[in-house]
Amino acid sequence: MNAALLAVSRLCAGYGERPAVADVSFSLRAGEILCLVGESGCGKTTLLRSLLCAPEARWLSGEITLGDTALSGLSENARQSLCSQRLGVVFQTPEAAFNPIRSYRRQFIETLKSHRRYDPAAFERQVARAFSKVELRDWRRVLDACPYALSGGMNQRVALALSMLLGQDILLCDEPTSALDATIQLSVAQALQRLRDASGVAQIIVTHNLALAGFLADRVGVMYAGHLVELGATGDVLRHPLHPYTRSLIEAVPGLDGALPTGLPGSPPLSGPRQRGCEFMDRCPRARADCAARTYALAQVEEDHFATCDAGKEVGP
Repeated sequence: MNAALLAVSRLCAGYGERPAVADVSFSLRAGEILCLVGESGCGKTTLLRSLLCAPEARWLSGEITLGDTALSGLSENARQSLCSQRLGVVFQTPEAAFNPIRSYRRQFIETLKSHRRYDPAAFERQVARAFSKVELRDWRRVLDACPYALSGGMNQRVALALSMLLGQDILLCDEPTSALDATIQLSVAQALQRLRDASGVAQIIVTHNLALAGFLADRVGVMYAGHLVELGATGDVLRHPLHPYTRSLIEAVPGLDGALPTGLPGSPPLSGPRQRGCEFMDRCPRARADCAARTYALAQVEEDHFATCDAGKEVGP
């Protein structure tokens, strides 16, 4: 088994002194795609920002290890420098990352120079190769265009190509397809697959789309109220969910057979994660009296399948 590119151990992060994610632990291997799912407000984006060592998502405790380097042993500047070298990011909307009125050629050159990866003699050849891997065939026209002149799907694929040029090991994607129509979503999802297959880039993808997770992911992590409540191989999590929250998410999706979805009442708590008492208890159709005293723990329930509760595998009320 490949050694982990990224290992996260009991990470707590948030805004100010208030944690938005707590006790999150997982690892990521080369070429692996991990999708994080859950409702808005569950801590998925905060987790991505903390992995990037972004200043707004304050790292409160725990450990992040990139390769053989534990980030807690580095200064803040050294930590951010290492994260920018090893981790790339694709935002929900490409305009969050690019200047809409400057050509991609200029922006690519500036970004590559800042990462000390710009080779004038090889630049166009490298761009052409990267663009071909994400099916941007007219590479000269795209490279000389400004982001405002291209579609959302093309801009997302340009962002993926830039990540390839930067040679980063891990790509963090925050809702990369949610702002796109269905056909373009498929195109971007296929580009993410090709990026992994062609370059071995590991990916962590935040999404609300369980179909996208089923299409792309090797493993799925389910987040609720800042905690990771289920983690396992994609088929295990989506076909045989253990946690009641995971089952509720799946039941809220319309079936291909015309079955109507089951709504999930209420919304995630805004108070952030806590150590005692199940946060999902008030919304859970399988809650028991002892749930109020339950201590958070992500435990192995089945082979390579972890959950904080296994009541979701019980079919029926």
